[in-house]
Amino acid sequence: MRKRLSCVLPLLLTLIAASAAQAQNRFVTGRVFNTATQEGAPGAIVSHVGGTATAQADDEGRFRITLPATDATLLVRAIGYRRAEVRVSATQEAVEVGLTRDVQKLDEVIVTGAATTQTRQNASVAVSTVGGEELNRVPAVSLDNALQGKVVGANINMNSGAPGGGGQIQIRGVTSVLGSGEPLYVIDGVIISNAAFSTGINAVSRASGAAATSSQDNQINRLADINPNDIENIQILKSAAATAIYGSKATNGVVIITTKRGRQGAARFNLTQRVGTYDAIRLLGSRRFNTTTLADVTGDTALLRTLRTECSPECPYYDYQGDLFGQNSLSFETVGTVSGGSENTRYFISATNRFEGGTQLNSNDRRQSLRLNIDQGFSPKWTASVSATLSRSLTKRGLSNNDNTFISPFYAFGYTPAVINLNDRDATGAYTVNPYLESNPFQTLSFLRNAEDVWRQVASGTVKYTPYASERHSVQFSVIGGFDRFDADGQVFSPGFLQFEPDDGLPGTAVQSNAVSRQFNGSFNAVHTYTPAGGFLSFLSSATTSAGVQVEERDLNRYTILARGLVPGVELTSQGQVTPSHFKSAVREQAFFVNEEVLAFNERLSIAGRVRGERNSVQGDREKYFYWPAGSASYRFVNPFPYADEIKLRAAVGTSGNQARYADRDTTLTGLGILSDRQAVGAPVTLGNPNIKPEKMTEQEYGLDMTFAKQRVGLEFSYFDRTITDLLLNAPLAPTTGFGQQVINGGELETEGIEVALNINPVRTRDFNWNARTQYYQVESFVKSLPVDPFVVGNSGFGAAYGRARIAQGFKSTLIWGNKTLEDGSIVDTALFDSAPDFQMQFGNDFTYKALTLNVLFDWRKGGYVSNMTKNLFDEGLNSYDYDEASPDTAIGATLGEYRYANWNAGNNASQYLEDGSFVKLREVTLSYQLPQSFVNSIPGGARDLRLTLSGRNLAIWSDYWSLDPEVNNFGNQNVTRFVDLAPYPPTRSFFFSVDVGF
Repeated sequence: MRKRLSCVLPLLLTLIAASAAQAQNRFVTGRVFNTATQEGAPGAIVSHVGGTATAQADDEGRFRITLPATDATLLVRAIGYRRAEVRVSATQEAVEVGLTRDVQKLDEVIVTGAATTQTRQNASVAVSTVGGEELNRVPAVSLDNALQGKVVGANINMNSGAPGGGGQIQIRGVTSVLGSGEPLYVIDGVIISNAAFSTGINAVSRASGAAATSSQDNQINRLADINPNDIENIQILKSAAATAIYGSKATNGVVIITTKRGRQGAARFNLTQRVGTYDAIRLLGSRRFNTTTLADVTGDTALLRTLRTECSPECPYYDYQGDLFGQNSLSFETVGTVSGGSENTRYFISATNRFEGGTQLNSNDRRQSLRLNIDQGFSPKWTASVSATLSRSLTKRGLSNNDNTFISPFYAFGYTPAVINLNDRDATGAYTVNPYLESNPFQTLSFLRNAEDVWRQVASGTVKYTPYASERHSVQFSVIGGFDRFDADGQVFSPGFLQFEPDDGLPGTAVQSNAVSRQFNGSFNAVHTYTPAGGFLSFLSSATTSAGVQVEERDLNRYTILARGLVPGVELTSQGQVTPSHFKSAVREQAFFVNEEVLAFNERLSIAGRVRGERNSVQGDREKYFYWPAGSASYRFVNPFPYADEIKLRAAVGTSGNQARYADRDTTLTGLGILSDRQAVGAPVTLGNPNIKPEKMTEQEYGLDMTFAKQRVGLEFSYFDRTITDLLLNAPLAPTTGFGQQVINGGELETEGIEVALNINPVRTRDFNWNARTQYYQVESFVKSLPVDPFVVGNSGFGAAYGRARIAQGFKSTLIWGNKTLEDGSIVDTALFDSAPDFQMQFGNDFTYKALTLNVLFDWRKGGYVSNMTKNLFDEGLNSYDYDEASPDTAIGATLGEYRYANWNAGNNASQYLEDGSFVKLREVTLSYQLPQSFVNSIPGGARDLRLTLSGRNLAIWSDYWSLDPEVNNFGNQNVTRFVDLAPYPPTRSFFFSVDVGF
């Protein structure tokens, strides 16, 4: 009996204590509303200042929160609104809170640490933010495509117009030569991969020899798997002071993606249906021939004599490019979401099915994704959240870019006069044989398969525990972890009956390529917030201290199997001469950090300092910790003079790094094949460096943020100066060592630039609102010192004849170097033009009149030269569309095309085909209409709202550039140069009609 009482008594005491605590609390109800329209503010977060209780407003802005029996203060936040604080007396049972629109986004919450956030108003560094609504106004082929023109300080280029995307985001210029040039991507706390893998199409195109894969294969970077419809907002951390918390992976900036969460209230179902088409913005066309000019191409042959019968004297003209790239298949996207929840449990579920029809024959992209986000409050002290997504991408990219078998369409069309109907078939279904080249692009693209099938899973979880919270102190612990895993299955099959296949004596080619990527990262964090209530620290608004430990793992397993000479009709790689290749990598990382953020003088002064210590398995000394410190400060002058709302001065300095590449540290023996029934091994070309370490960037940032006329005008200005040291470089070794080179650290690169963002709200009434945005970005990068001789950057061009990148001390890192013929006839390899633009600007305007909304975005790039090899090959094939126009110097060439090619002089004047890539693009136009509520209420099923939208992307381009698009790169993602135009997939524009209905 005593044992039973000893067990029951603690339980009774616990229940009594809980009841007493419950009796000391009370429920307060309220409503959050828009002060301009009096409508509720759905999703607003209401929190008890100095306590742990929080609540979320429902669709009508209503909420209920648990407060103590004493007086209390509520802090209310909502996306797109200025925050507000309201005092609730001990006897008050209900409260109403009015919020005003945050036009300049000053109350936007930005990430400042691994477990801390801060409002933009108090931030001491420059951070760019793109909201989900802005991101998804117009359907985009990929996330980087959707970000174009919306991030000041970022150069975002699409490498081609092929379905599925494929682009690069470069933040604040060049930061490395050999190391990674990609930002770090983080989704809901998970660091994800943005790798790109070749399907193996090089085995057919032979762009880079006979291997299966190449950097010229028009690859898709895996950012394309991320569904923009699931995104709440994207924050881009640009300065080293902001990115130092990510250490040696953050030199190129950090892109933090936050997905949508559920809201408290009844379940809400939203359905979006989009239908539209893609078409080529520009096609080049080709030369129109007559009997005389056709002889220049064919000579006096039986073919010429046959063709002459159809030329009288003008020859027939077949629009090869229009036929091959005129596939305006219907594209669509269906998005369904369900969200809702109670006070303690909230959920968000989404499903997306998308089809993008390519403009090239038999090219397209199909994607599906599922997402589940759950937030659970177990008690005021314990909360948890889970995010998980499953996606599949099946992409058929067709053919494009450089090749050496004349199968890339624009390569083939450059040498094929459009006087024969290559798109014709005989009674047996066989295509016309191309008499000019070894391939018929229509036949090739009808039967060749180039597909990539990717399954991806990304999941994360966060658990937070707040053991203590008062008006002065709060302590919170959190555990954050997640993984990113995908399987990329590439398949290439080229049947042996294709016209070009017998050329190598082994007709029929198949490639099976697979890449399995696994990434995991986790952290344990502790955060202490101190808020003085008076006394000698009354000037201090708050002090937030955070610390934590982190681990990360990255694994990649990739292989390709190439088979040539297949059994006819069989595409298995086992049925031919097989060449396998295999690659594995693994990186392990451990880190700790300490972060301090102080707000003082009524939150006018903001000071932040942080340091991260880190070690990883790719550095020479795996036990050594490298440290990445940073500090920043800002001060806000509130109403300093009439019409000035606020002026903030900020300054920051920080360090971040760029990890050494996998295998730079170690020397690995090279297999030389079977010798005497045993595997022979030999020394590799590159000697490992046991002293290799990360590249180091130190950056200073100075800025000025201002708002005027009650937030009608906002200006953000930033100047940055970056110094990158310990660059990863290839150092040649003496032949007597038995090795060719070694990767070393050395040299110095300096990058500086300015960013300006101006936001004006000239008209703001109840019925009409006009918001205008202008952005300006300029950056330059110089090589300050170099411990090795000047060198040519790999995969940056095709030699001095066409221009390529070269790193030399005292010169810009973005210059194009090539041959130049001097007046005395001598030829020098010298710097010719800069591939980096002089500046970039964006102009956006948003108009709202009652239920009608119009959004327009222009993108302007001034300068930036491109190696226009597409024009070169059309001139070489005597087939340029303007070939017969007047020559500027008939002594060099009788026609314009002949002049250009002769002046190029077999590559001795590379500048002939280096062309200014300036352009203005109409990036986006959106016109949407919210149907009247009276009509919506009549829709069966209880519809809540209905919106109709017309949208377009890349609708027009204004440029003197000769080829398809100056925004292109044959070699995909590159650090230093992205300027090679060689037979790309044409850029596309899109038109979509969307219906959004909510229930």
